[in-house]
Amino acid sequence: MTPRFSITIPAYNAQATLQETVASVRAQTFADWELVIVDDGSTDGTRALAESLASTEPRIRVVTQANRGSGGAYNTAVRNAQSDLLVMLSADDLLLPGHLAAFDATITAHPEADIFTCNGYYEYEDGTRDIADPQGRWADPAGCTIEELLQACFYGVGAVYRRSVFDTVGGFREDTYAEDYLFWLLAMAHGSRHHHLADPLSVHRRNAVQKSANAIAMRENDTVILREVLRTGLLEASGIAAAEHALASLERGIRVRRAVHRVLGPDRAERIIAAVRRARLSGRRDSR
Repeated sequence: MTPRFSITIPAYNAQATLQETVASVRAQTFADWELVIVDDGSTDGTRALAESLASTEPRIRVVTQANRGSGGAYNTAVRNAQSDLLVMLSADDLLLPGHLAAFDATITAHPEADIFTCNGYYEYEDGTRDIADPQGRWADPAGCTIEELLQACFYGVGAVYRRSVFDTVGGFREDTYAEDYLFWLLAMAHGSRHHHLADPLSVHRRNAVQKSANAIAMRENDTVILREVLRTGLLEASGIAAAEHALASLERGIRVRRAVHRVLGPDRAERIIAAVRRARLSGRRDSR
């Protein structure tokens, strides 16, 4: 019998975190799922750990391939999955116990939507958490438009999407950093509709200080993604305007960040930026 959800996990050198991530899946109150773990050419004990976990749980399957990056691993996972409802989950993130139950009810209530996301938490190395996506971000809190998505990617940990979205987009790009952002943009540019669950239902574990080189590289990659979406010709006038505005904002931000890195040094600059971000998130949370 086909499971209601197929949870897809790309795993590259994830030995330190995979067991806890899988445990969060097994703790779901909604039991009709399968889990497809793709060992993406790991050089540590990821494959052995994944196979050990699968040996005690028939709903878990492991696929091994040469390293292709997270986009390639997601593609392999989807093509080996059985369900038409696909769940994205990184090998170091967590689903909270009610995640699948909440999504099941919401998907049933909203057959018109194709992409479903929830709120969640950022968890830092000291164990503290901040709400990931304070409410009021979009004009309609129940979902974002393509114009709003062009301004910033939504929190996507534990996101669920229909297989038809994957087929329409053609899967995840395997030569792009942050391939999920490009995937969501192309999906919505093709007409996919988004629905948002306000409850925090997943956890993204992150370092309080991101690698400073990646902070700029991520934004530079976002400019590449926006230009690529513009080139598709799929955007209407409002989308083109939003993409061009987002590009200009990103380019200004990159210039400012580089200047701050030069003055303070990359590591110190990113610590300060991270602290300001956390203070803003905390202020938004406390003001509700």
